[in-house]
Amino acid sequence: MPDFRRRAVRERMTVRLDPSGMLSEALEEGGLARADLEALAERAADCVRTVAERRRGGQMPVLDLVEQPEALARTTALAREVRDEIDTLVVLGVGGSALGSRAMLSALGAGGPRVVVADNVDPWSLGALLDDLDLTRTAFNVVSKSGETASTIAQFMIVRDRLLRALGAIDYKPRVIITTDAERGSLRQIVNDEGFRDLAVPAGVGSRFSVLTAAGLFPAAVGGVRVEDVLAGAAWMDQRTRSPLLWENPALLLAALLYLAETQAQTHTVVLMPYSDRLRALARWFAQVWAESLGKAVDLDGRPRAVGTTPQAAVGVSDQHALLQLWLDGPADRVVCFVRVEDHGREIEIPSAYGDLEGVGYLRGKGLGALLNTEQRATELALQQRGRLSLTLSVPQINAFTIGQLVFLFEAATVFAAGLHRVNSWDQPAADEGRQLTFGLAGRKAWEDREEVEAWLAAKATRSLV
Repeated sequence: MPDFRRRAVRERMTVRLDPSGMLSEALEEGGLARADLEALAERAADCVRTVAERRRGGQMPVLDLVEQPEALARTTALAREVRDEIDTLVVLGVGGSALGSRAMLSALGAGGPRVVVADNVDPWSLGALLDDLDLTRTAFNVVSKSGETASTIAQFMIVRDRLLRALGAIDYKPRVIITTDAERGSLRQIVNDEGFRDLAVPAGVGSRFSVLTAAGLFPAAVGGVRVEDVLAGAAWMDQRTRSPLLWENPALLLAALLYLAETQAQTHTVVLMPYSDRLRALARWFAQVWAESLGKAVDLDGRPRAVGTTPQAAVGVSDQHALLQLWLDGPADRVVCFVRVEDHGREIEIPSAYGDLEGVGYLRGKGLGALLNTEQRATELALQQRGRLSLTLSVPQINAFTIGQLVFLFEAATVFAAGLHRVNSWDQPAADEGRQLTFGLAGRKAWEDREEVEAWLAAKATRSLV
């Protein structure tokens, strides 16, 4: 396809941001002043320039994942191999090692082997899943960047035991594909020792940002997703987010709006609310990226600073009916970020019936997709009339290209928001503390004798239950 035609197609498939529901000029009361947004423009531009400089120095590998031809070729080649061998792929992972692939599969997966994401160690649900599988036609993708996530390692050990019993010490190995750090961790050692097929998460890419690595792309490719188009969409959004101009850069504008909402309007919650069931998992993925990247106790200078709004995943219209009463009459302490899908890919017409009943007949001849979008507009309008903050991301269609745009948009906006708050978007010290305490309570050597673990267990033993 000629370049000008390709660009025209991409322009039609471009995700757009409407910020009007955040601005005082559009709300009957409240809202952010455009002047305050303009006053932030130069600081925001500095964030873009800092990111660009760090990318040139190879310090932001997450944002460079849009161009990874060798890794993409290896990932898709292995996916083709596995697709011919199995009926079901089970992804064993948790958090970012599961949410990204689930987001893409929920939105795009079709026509390939069944892909199931097992992201919990609940013995009831995992046991029911394993009992239902034909192990001769099932493969397991074990995903952990660190290679030492307790829940994922536990899942793997259980699965390995079942595969050994069912298939034997030789034939079980092709049923395991491990995705982990290229050099470090227990899973990397296991790959080296046992010779499992494997894929690598690049250095410097944390689990929650790994959706555009093999951690997210391999399960999606097995499930029939054109992951090349996902990366093409991410690359398209990458170009749009390089501008230092606030009103030309959707990720920068999104970050600035949410930064001002938190620091000036004292919002405590940011709700991502797609009006599409297919994007439900994407909203949950966003929640982890936003929470772990921006929930910080100190800034880059080490000064105490409690930063971070609580992300919430909601889906219209079901959650609209559950939550709109609170959003309209309760505290004005949240931003609702709508994701509106213009073309849902199919339509179901509502039949003509009960025409004499005004409360029913007005729906005849309308489509469910059109009704869904009407509900979204009505919710957006209701919030604006009450002076409640919202913004809307408009998605032309749900396809691999637009999903890639959304993923990169949210990742870049998170990085820019961290720059505005002056916090480290890449670390997660509190979450790491929780993992270390899990090691201690589970009895891992060198962790079980931590003083706080022993003290907590001793105090717990003295408590009575009510």
